[in-house]
Amino acid sequence: FIMRSISPSWRAWLNATIMAIAVAHFPFSRALALVPHKNIIAITHAAGRMGKVLALQVREDAELSQMPTEELPIIRAIVRSEAEAASVKCDLGGMTMVGGKASPIPLKWLEIVVVENVVGKTGKATLRAAFEGAGTAILCDASHNEMVWQNDNSDGDEGFCSISVPTADSEDLSMRLLAEIEAASSSSTLRHVVMRSSMGLSSGVTNEAADAMGGEAVLTGPRKAENALKASGLEHTILRLGALTDDAGMVPLIFGIDDSILLKRMDSTNTGRPPILSRSDAARVSNFLLREATYFKGATIDCSWHPKYGRSSAGSEEAFSAAGRQDLKSSIMESCGLAWRKHQ
Repeated sequence: FIMRSISPSWRAWLNATIMAIAVAHFPFSRALALVPHKNIIAITHAAGRMGKVLALQVREDAELSQMPTEELPIIRAIVRSEAEAASVKCDLGGMTMVGGKASPIPLKWLEIVVVENVVGKTGKATLRAAFEGAGTAILCDASHNEMVWQNDNSDGDEGFCSISVPTADSEDLSMRLLAEIEAASSSSTLRHVVMRSSMGLSSGVTNEAADAMGGEAVLTGPRKAENALKASGLEHTILRLGALTDDAGMVPLIFGIDDSILLKRMDSTNTGRPPILSRSDAARVSNFLLREATYFKGATIDCSWHPKYGRSSAGSEEAFSAAGRQDLKSSIMESCGLAWRKHQ
């Protein structure tokens, strides 16, 4: 209350004074925790297709909610290279010409941290620093399969498609995700973490269902990451997604636990295709779970598009209206609220 009641210039002076005193008496990471910090949300794998959409959705939703300007979130995008950093800057902020040269338009609400190597001492320290000062985080580094369609006019049950499995990246992404969980667990400011994971990880899943989600080559990493997050002591929510697509968002969603959606899909069709949803909708529900973290602490939630809506529905007025009317909190609680509480 006191910090809000004083002028911005005095607030800046006070923060600087506190920081100087803190640094003089405490290690730097501890000093950061003592300084009144902004509403910072860390997003890993932020240069990915879902990561970029997620960053924009988090910021836009906060602005539409008429949150006070000083409380609007700062997005801290954690990326793997300078090239990824440039990609995030350009795609989120756009480009402008300065002196005949194209340059990204700066965004005051975007911070970018490049962590190229999470194995070495320097990389680990940089990764730990990336989470320090952030209040919440969304971990998107889990490798994930996706549906690649040859027929753009087909829906989720018709047409030709193939499942793309990022086996070449799985080991690297899995190692990086484990390092992120370790770094996040050392943060003195993180209150909650949402982690993107994959369907196909429950103990009772069939081989057919696991294969539909990419098989052990893809599922081993997310399984280790889930176990590490649960053992980390961090307050968290795990979101197990179906196969991802690049279709439009705002399609109604269904939720479940213990691969109930995946197993029902395998039983009801002979295509071997898993449940699907777009990256945009995956970002939408991730953002929602972060906003409503109090209700879903410790939960592991499965999510996909409602089977009534296929790819041909994406972007349609019917799907958009139905998704807009859907009460996500009630849908999740009715589908898995009592059940997951019983299993925890």
